Amino acid sequence: MKAMDILYELVQVRSDTGSALEKALGEKIYDMIRNAPFFKAHPDYCGMDTFGDFLDRPVVWALKPGKSKKTVLLSGHYDAVEIECYGPFKDYATDPDRLKEKLLQADLEKDGEKDRDFLADLHDDRWMFGRGCADMKGGLAVAMEILLEDETPDNTLLFVAVHDEENISAGMRSAMPLIRRIQKKYDLDFRLCLIGEPQVNDPETSSHVNMYAGGAGKVLPLILAKGCLSHSAQSMEGLNASYMISEVVREIEMNTDYISSDYGIAVQPPTVLWQRDLKTAYDVSLVEYGAAAVNVLFLESVSPDQLMEKVEFSCKTAMERVSKRYAQAFSRTAAMGAVDEKLFKDFHPSVLRLEQVIAMAREREKNFDTEEEAFNKALALKIQKGEMTLISASVAYMQHMTEKSGIKDPVVVIGIAPPYYPAVTSCRLKDGLGNLESLYAQAAAENGLTGSIAPYFAGMGDISYMMCSDARGQRRLMNNLTLPSSIYDIPFEDIQALSMPSFWMGPRSKNLHQWKERVYKPDIETVLPSMMRYLIKNI
Repeated sequence: MKAMDILYELVQVRSDTGSALEKALGEKIYDMIRNAPFFKAHPDYCGMDTFGDFLDRPVVWALKPGKSKKTVLLSGHYDAVEIECYGPFKDYATDPDRLKEKLLQADLEKDGEKDRDFLADLHDDRWMFGRGCADMKGGLAVAMEILLEDETPDNTLLFVAVHDEENISAGMRSAMPLIRRIQKKYDLDFRLCLIGEPQVNDPETSSHVNMYAGGAGKVLPLILAKGCLSHSAQSMEGLNASYMISEVVREIEMNTDYISSDYGIAVQPPTVLWQRDLKTAYDVSLVEYGAAAVNVLFLESVSPDQLMEKVEFSCKTAMERVSKRYAQAFSRTAAMGAVDEKLFKDFHPSVLRLEQVIAMAREREKNFDTEEEAFNKALALKIQKGEMTLISASVAYMQHMTEKSGIKDPVVVIGIAPPYYPAVTSCRLKDGLGNLESLYAQAAAENGLTGSIAPYFAGMGDISYMMCSDARGQRRLMNNLTLPSSIYDIPFEDIQALSMPSFWMGPRSKNLHQWKERVYKPDIETVLPSMMRYLIKNI
């Protein structure tokens, strides 16, 4: 089958990320593979497994032995984002030809559409519209064309299709141990991984294409503040956790000390994604618990240990301000006769990492492991039923641990909430890029283009779980994870054992995740298959 025919079939199956809709497309991909001539004759060379996924979404794999043990991993995700943004056109979001027909019939320009580039592409037969056609069913279709062709490849191919990339990458995280087992079983010599993620690029204005050697990292520090309860009319006798967490936010939000750079590329400063008090109902007591989740982007030039040190320093700085402001406010209030000087509390909130709090709780509780297993199972069940999000479950876990630790004084606890995306770039691997730069440039040249390798793509994705140089360091960070490994884990040991040069290499596309999403058909039909085949053959 040709990639364009495969793409039409993939797009027509709706696969909203984080939903049961993904299952059907995973099963379809497996059926397409196992019914191809080679895999009919060799059924043991393909398979699918859900690995206990709570929505039964499968990881699909297929091995195509080549003339050499040198192996190229072709990977991609089959989930796509929602279709609600298509508005009146959402019934056609997974039918590319009908969608384009309906968009043209609607006369969007007359209705006030001002995006001239979009309107021009709508009248250009070289562009295909539809949910997921670019991100990333297009790249997946190209990989499947190469996998399913009749010829024996020069080098061995391992194809892996995963779910959930647009959510928390559950598919790729479960796939890595599988890939490691396949490597051992068939004695594979991995040389390269190609992930067909799209690149935002206009072929009308540029004949240059990029292959991205990695992706930025994302860590989500979840910070819990425990204050000191008192009646709001006697506020100087307590410490408000809402104020404590606000000072933490003030210290971290847009803090340029967090900006990291690598290979001439930099990320933007952190921002708070979630903040609130943890009262379950209104009353006139001070807020005892408050929490905030902070989005921190980083590059591989920053280690996990350095990230935690930055967050800890920010929290300590914030608590110094809290202590000083309380003392100043109390002194002024006492001078005015509104509070007795004897009631002064010398607040100096401590700053602890979640792993320290867990250790304190373990020391204090005789039946810690048994009780925690029951608590974690209940938490996992609520997440699976949709009664709790990962953030709300993380907060519940941190508050639970803080209460069990027996800490009475005000405290700030730092944890790491999922999802966690490590920063990675193939440029930092032991052997570097080798001859890949020249190979990619030649592959582009054979298609009338210029091509180069960029160290990072300014975003996160499954490539974060393809490389790891310090599994122990990553585990130290994971010791502060706000959910137990039974609920969320990253198999860093398998990833480090597998680490191979990994790249995003996909079709030129526009308006990803929007109702205007589209992919450049010549890249699906000729350019991307040709360039991938060149790399596979010459690696």
